[in-house]
Amino acid sequence: MIYIYDLLLNFQDKDRLVEFFEWSREDCLEHVKRIPLFFVPSVDMDNFCHASIKVSQEFLNAIYGKMLLYKKKKRNFYGCLFCDLNRVVAVEFSNRGEVIARSCLLLDEESEVIDSTKGLEETVVSYKVLDKDRSCSFLTREEEFCQRYLDREITSLVENKDLDMFHYLYEEIFGVDQLDIMDKYHRLIEDLRCNFDSRYQKLFQIVRLSYSKK
Repeated sequence: MIYIYDLLLNFQDKDRLVEFFEWSREDCLEHVKRIPLFFVPSVDMDNFCHASIKVSQEFLNAIYGKMLLYKKKKRNFYGCLFCDLNRVVAVEFSNRGEVIARSCLLLDEESEVIDSTKGLEETVVSYKVLDKDRSCSFLTREEEFCQRYLDREITSLVENKDLDMFHYLYEEIFGVDQLDIMDKYHRLIEDLRCNFDSRYQKLFQIVRLSYSKK
């Protein structure tokens, strides 16, 4: 087993792989002292990066305690790096083999790991995909935040019958029409979730500005 030493990782929720250029000051970065590296086929890499998967107990046993952190003395981590010579992802697993969190690498560190992977034999990792219908978001973290914020805000406006504000936001997107309130709500929410773009970024700024004036 080959190891990579002295990496900075940004483990995030298993459902969101955050690229290095989206790292935030508020993120809790982990300074990794040592972590095992596996060269895997590209056909598996998308699953390791994005899918909900569960690795075998045999693989878990092989990586148990192999990842070490500078600030934490405990060794009971199930973590490793996967590389297909195009990209690298760090994955932490639960003791059941399910993904807990994922991290991309800084660009220069990823390049060094790819160089270290060259010449290694491919490892066949036994795993199963738990969610075959998982879709990947192409929004940035900031865009996802705006999308979730607006989703909650629009729903709250309807539930609390703040219809003047709701109609104002709706007409910023679709203009004036004769749909009833619930048809407008469903149309706006569906479009927000499926077609987030600059229109909704503008809407987000309008909502935030409305609160700042109160």
